[in-house]
Amino acid sequence: VENCGPVIENPARIVGGNEAVPHSYPWMAAIFIDDAWFCGGSIISEEWILTAAHCMDGARTAEVVLGAQNIDKYEASQVTVYSTDFTVHEYYNPSLITDDLALIHLSEPITFTTEIQPVCMPAYSTPGLEAGELVNPSGWGTTSDNDFYITDVLSEVIVPIMSNAECKSIYGVSVTDNTVCIDTTGGKGICAGDAGGALEYVENGISYIRGISSYGSSAGCETGYPNGFSRVSNY
Repeated sequence: VENCGPVIENPARIVGGNEAVPHSYPWMAAIFIDDAWFCGGSIISEEWILTAAHCMDGARTAEVVLGAQNIDKYEASQVTVYSTDFTVHEYYNPSLITDDLALIHLSEPITFTTEIQPVCMPAYSTPGLEAGELVNPSGWGTTSDNDFYITDVLSEVIVPIMSNAECKSIYGVSVTDNTVCIDTTGGKGICAGDAGGALEYVENGISYIRGISSYGSSAGCETGYPNGFSRVSNY
């Protein structure tokens, strides 16, 4: 997709988790599924949203809100599109949480605006990021293990990549070559409601989606255990 992955100057980005500058992640989609649960997703073209398989597995309907900063109120930038057309990866394993990605085909093409833009996709087999390189997960998920509800506003955090070897020593067979992990030391990472959202990496001034938010530790979001993402460049 041409003109994908615009980088919005964002001096407020602070490691540790904070509200994102409005519309600095214009590809982020808020997905309300079967009026029962919530996930994030990423715009990859005028008709397709990329998200996690465990979000869409068995789903019937999806309300996809685009161009949002605050999902609890109407904003002029928001566009809502519905879908009943989902494709879950054929090898998705809900027990191991592997190949955890899905596509949502929107019922009508969207028109890109300043606040609604696609993220860039890395080329197939793009080399993985090295441990320690910084990436940006974002989402409307809970900000604490004590929270019961997702947040109204889009949040972000800057975290380092963790090596797959170190991540595999914690999660075992759930970590494969198709997984990318982040170091959440200090409780900085994804939490409930962030599933399906993008792991962004900026390269040469362009934002690429390098992972799809998949899982964290059952011990909690703030315990410092790594988070796992589906490695987009392997698909």
